[in-house]
Amino acid sequence: MKQLLLLLLLLPFLGMAQQLSFDLPKSKYGLPVVNDVEIYKKIVQADPNNELLDLRKLIPNAQFKVTYATAENLVHRPLYPTADVFLRKPAALALKKASKSLKKQGYGLLLYDGYRPYEVTVIFYETIKDTTFVADPHKGSKHNRGMAIDLSLYDLKTGKPLPMPSDYDETTPRAFHSYMETSPEAIANRKILRDALEKVGFEIYTWEWWHYDFKGWKTCFTYDIWHSKIRAANAELH
Repeated sequence: MKQLLLLLLLLPFLGMAQQLSFDLPKSKYGLPVVNDVEIYKKIVQADPNNELLDLRKLIPNAQFKVTYATAENLVHRPLYPTADVFLRKPAALALKKASKSLKKQGYGLLLYDGYRPYEVTVIFYETIKDTTFVADPHKGSKHNRGMAIDLSLYDLKTGKPLPMPSDYDETTPRAFHSYMETSPEAIANRKILRDALEKVGFEIYTWEWWHYDFKGWKTCFTYDIWHSKIRAANAELH
């Protein structure tokens, strides 16, 4: 019995060793990245939790406003070829759970972004170079790991977004969780979103009310593959 318990405790680490039995390619900033579909398939086969799930399939009642597929973003040009939102499996399943809870309260999720190819993080950094609002490419972001989500809420009855203290991706103090110089309705809506996400294992990012990180992100791979290729790889794996 003790041997069985020890084996169960070691399985996650054995799986990680299997995944790291080959060297990952490194970015120009020295960060190891999963930038090839064949590598992606290998790490998913070794651990199904490495799969990036399509939230359009997983949460069908969510609304999507993927500004990075348009010019309506920090660099004022389209960055994604498709308006997709993916998350790593554990984070995606937790978000689905939060969505069900919010539905009972009359709210739906409005999704802006999830998994972000590392290439886009490099573009943000080299354009903006302010790591308050963009990630350092030497480290990569939680988005690159599929463990962060940018989102808001909408009213299920009207289909309209709920008022929040700032616009999405706004780079002013109005985006901070501590910002209180706004309407009571916006503050209440921010809290509804926060409560729902924290209950399922997400954590706030202090400077952006819309950004949530899922627990355990530090042990995850950094991905640099476009959504359409991930979708095709997932179809092959299943």
